Amino acid sequence: MKRRIEIGILYSRSGSYQLVSDACRMGAMRAIADINADRSSGIELVPVERDPQSNADRYATLCEDIFKTSNARHVVGCVTSWSRKETIPVLEKAGGMLWYACPYEGFEANEHVVYMHACPNQHLVPLMAHVAPRFGANGFLLGSNYIWGWEMNRVARDLIADAGGKVLGERYLRIGETDVSRLIAEIRATR
Repeated sequence: MKRRIEIGILYSRSGSYQLVSDACRMGAMRAIADINADRSSGIELVPVERDPQSNADRYATLCEDIFKTSNARHVVGCVTSWSRKETIPVLEKAGGMLWYACPYEGFEANEHVVYMHACPNQHLVPLMAHVAPRFGANGFLLGSNYIWGWEMNRVARDLIADAGGKVLGERYLRIGETDVSRLIAEIRATR
């Protein structure tokens, strides 16, 4: 008989970042299914799911609920830096671990978080090194109006300056905002 291990799943099934969250959730659930199908593994992972509904204020509460109502000590989830940061105090208090599978802005390390994706030195630095010599060092910076966008553009400003370029503009969109026509017009006006 396989040993059952509960594992928290903390991805939004609705709201403004549902699409990204769904992709991450499907990956986590597929990994659980693959592990459970492996007859030689000796374990069965049992998902304990909570849906924060893309509301940053719900992540800490639901993470805590996973720890209080199950034997899970590992949580796979969060797609935004904000939601990740909200869970850290809960993880520290419970001795839990978050497996964070999305790109993040770097400049953070916590023994209760496994950062499994790229940070700026792994994608933005090589991108700028490729783009600047081919298209010029000037840039117009866009981002979501929260931690990820701010930090990525902070790094991009430094990279543009190091390449001898200028920042032609910098704008931020609310999470979930989809009308970018005014931004396209503004970018065109700087060309």
